[in-house]
Amino acid sequence: MHFKLVQQRSLPLEPQTEWLWYSNQSSSFIIGDERAAFAVPISNPSTFAALPSAHATQESHPCNLPIPISLYDEFIQDLWHGFKFLERSAYDHAIDSAGHLIGDLLRTLVFGPDYQHYLLHPPSGLILSLRSGKIELLQRTGETFKLLDQTKTRGRAALAFAAHPTESTIAYGDNFGTFHAHKFDQTKFGKATKIAAKDRKASRLEFVNAGKTLVIGGMGYLASYSYIAGKFAPLHDSSISVRDFTWLEGGNLILVNQGMHGISAFSYGPAGFTKLAEIKPGGAVQQIAVSKCQKYLAASFQESPDLFIYSIQK
Repeated sequence: MHFKLVQQRSLPLEPQTEWLWYSNQSSSFIIGDERAAFAVPISNPSTFAALPSAHATQESHPCNLPIPISLYDEFIQDLWHGFKFLERSAYDHAIDSAGHLIGDLLRTLVFGPDYQHYLLHPPSGLILSLRSGKIELLQRTGETFKLLDQTKTRGRAALAFAAHPTESTIAYGDNFGTFHAHKFDQTKFGKATKIAAKDRKASRLEFVNAGKTLVIGGMGYLASYSYIAGKFAPLHDSSISVRDFTWLEGGNLILVNQGMHGISAFSYGPAGFTKLAEIKPGGAVQQIAVSKCQKYLAASFQESPDLFIYSIQK
């Protein structure tokens, strides 16, 4: 397996608030900041098109990606760390006790889930509001949201969250590398259990293989745990730096954003993580996105408005 650079371009965006996503509807990578967004088609990545914004007259709205409604409607069909975002109109009714709208989608995507942005937990149908130190459980009835329960996150400040695909369970990792799982039911939060203590900052986790495996990543580690009958057990561990990762279902392939160390591809199987290829683009990678066909990879960067697009050749 190897990667081939097919396009490198600079866009008029602020790297500090850049986000990146792939739209199957338009066969394009969508990249933007808080003011503008562009579509870069994989059929001709040397071109790009500016996108109209749905929130031009409502900049304080929680759904603040500057993209048209049609693209947002597509965006929310995808899972995000096991959760789903709600339709845009639902956030008109996400209001705190002072009457202010709750949530910030753009910063949730860029910096992590510490903005109370309401997320649907698909298996239970309940809504979760995530902060580094607190989780809220809500019930949605019509246009209203009712607070059912709230709890403090265990450990220190939680930085990354993931939802189980079939159970009322979420997992999270904190800035000291401690990972916990937290159960809940239709009315309240239940027991929290410790999964691992890695002693270094957590950055990403995801339930994969139909929820039977939890993959975690952080500063200096990529590890997996089995999840059977409500219990976690260590499987495999690799000593690499992880800023983020993308798990590609169907091929047990994981693409790891290593920040200043580039991007690496690993296969995952009974023997653990096996490195297949790597990219050293010459800058600290901010975000990565993969096309639905799994033939193209895009990368944005922390300190420049560049977008690199690679073909994935297996």
